[in-house]
Amino acid sequence: MFKNNIQYQILNLKKGECLFHQGANIERLFFLEKGRIKLVRDTIEGQPLVIHIAYSQETFAEASLFSDEYHCNAICDNLSTILSFSKDEVLAYLKSHPKYAIELLKINAQQVRDLRLLNEIKSINSAYDRVWAFLLSEVNQESKLYFSYSLKDMAQKLGLAHETFYRTLKTLEQEGRIIREAQFIKLV
Repeated sequence: MFKNNIQYQILNLKKGECLFHQGANIERLFFLEKGRIKLVRDTIEGQPLVIHIAYSQETFAEASLFSDEYHCNAICDNLSTILSFSKDEVLAYLKSHPKYAIELLKINAQQVRDLRLLNEIKSINSAYDRVWAFLLSEVNQESKLYFSYSLKDMAQKLGLAHETFYRTLKTLEQEGRIIREAQFIKLV
């Protein structure tokens, strides 16, 4: 959205490197050109919680536009190329180009809908029903859920211990409700 209209810096980070830390002052906004970034918040109990995973060709940490400090850590999940924009320049550009401000609002509205659905799914007590509801909500028209992050991260996203998540997938597979492949799960 911005890369053709606003100057930016190109950052190349390796797996495990941190782009920004929770609590740091916000001066930059980001677009993930290539790679994968995990946004991880340290909970009140001091436990890391993956709150979002950004993929190639996505913006991330958009809430930073209207905040003074980052509310999470951004950690590279694999080799990543990131475009870094000045927060002040992005805000000025959006004020003078309402078309792009509307585009950003649409993206954010979809993210809000997705998060609300995920919260609804996480409120389901039964791990089996929670996993099934998640799979139903995420599959494409071919009844496949392609993922480029680990099943362990998927379990964390659903608020389940990874062992519970793996057992539930195994049960669904044994019942003939899913087929598991390396990069996707297919509902049968």
